[in-house]
Amino acid sequence: MQRRLGFLAAAPRISTHPDAEMSGPRSRILGICKGFKTLDWNIETFIVGDRVSKEWSAKGSGEVISRGFFHTLAVDFMRIALGAINSWRSWQELKNQVDWVYEYAATLQCLGWIFQRQGIPWILQAEALLFYEAKAERKALVLDSLARWMEIRAYQKCDVLACVSETLKEILVRDFGIASEKIVLVPNGVDIDFINPGIHIPKRIFPGFTIGFVGSLYAWAGLDLLLNAISELRRQGLDISLVVVGDGAMKSAWEKQAEDLDLLPYVAFLGRVPWQDVPQYIAGFDVGYSGQVQLQIGKMYLSPMKLYEYMAMAKPVIASAFEDAKRLCDRKTGFLFQPGDKDDLKRALVGAYQNRETLPSMGELARIEIVNHHSWTARVQALVEGAEQILEKQGKHTHRI
Repeated sequence: MQRRLGFLAAAPRISTHPDAEMSGPRSRILGICKGFKTLDWNIETFIVGDRVSKEWSAKGSGEVISRGFFHTLAVDFMRIALGAINSWRSWQELKNQVDWVYEYAATLQCLGWIFQRQGIPWILQAEALLFYEAKAERKALVLDSLARWMEIRAYQKCDVLACVSETLKEILVRDFGIASEKIVLVPNGVDIDFINPGIHIPKRIFPGFTIGFVGSLYAWAGLDLLLNAISELRRQGLDISLVVVGDGAMKSAWEKQAEDLDLLPYVAFLGRVPWQDVPQYIAGFDVGYSGQVQLQIGKMYLSPMKLYEYMAMAKPVIASAFEDAKRLCDRKTGFLFQPGDKDDLKRALVGAYQNRETLPSMGELARIEIVNHHSWTARVQALVEGAEQILEKQGKHTHRI
């Protein structure tokens, strides 16, 4: 009998629409659903962002939330109200159609609890400390104490917690008392069929050695460090250019930094591009940059999807040596540097520059690593196996007959 999954996402800004501003969550949702389908699960979805006006998830929706204290407070109350309404709606729509529910966690909103009360296993995804990032990193939350309580309580109450990194797992267990035995590690993955160098024509912006970045332009992306390093290396005679694909809060500041460093002829900030065009731009890079710095909380617990996308497009990476990068990259597939260390980043950049002729062969090895071990199908297979073991230990049925 075919098994049935209900995929839940309460946040109105999280959508699978092609023009959704939050491209990372969009890719993860589509990837996880594809992985389950590949494993012959039937998928039913209740994704709030796909059910409201596209304006809620489109470009600029993040700025709207952060317009000011009272506006953000009103958004907080709206989140709470929508969470209550949509939990009931999701149950009424999916209650007889699913064996498990998998929920993409949201700030001040939670849907899966109502399914759990009726005996349906509730798997909740922990991708970040949402209450912390919304408050400290994006200034998009006022009711942070309530958001923290709701988020941690959901992590405590769910049947299985799908955690994107070992670092985040350690924080949740140590600082918030989440039971480690209910956590299964599910880092980000990639759609190896679409993110495939064999089907995309490269869009190259600069003729010379080009570093590329794809993603949201938040402070933790570390592009300021990269710009400073490129400026110093260019003064030493290295012809290095940078292409930035993406938008975000730091875009204007980093454009101004590039101007101040006299880098404008060698740096292209392309802004957001259609998602289907992203692989073409990656194909035009020589190496991909993933230079996360420590978050304000003092840890970097994210699982950077860009790492997987660069490597799936047969591009070696220059990456700060955090968890995913250390697991993915060795001297055959990329160049690691100490997070936040400009001199070590320069060393990595020089290494890549001096090895320009071998970068394509490094990229081929990177692609092989991703295809063999880091597809969404592989991720979901590990998720299902881990969840089944956890549910069996809890004495719960892993699926209904």
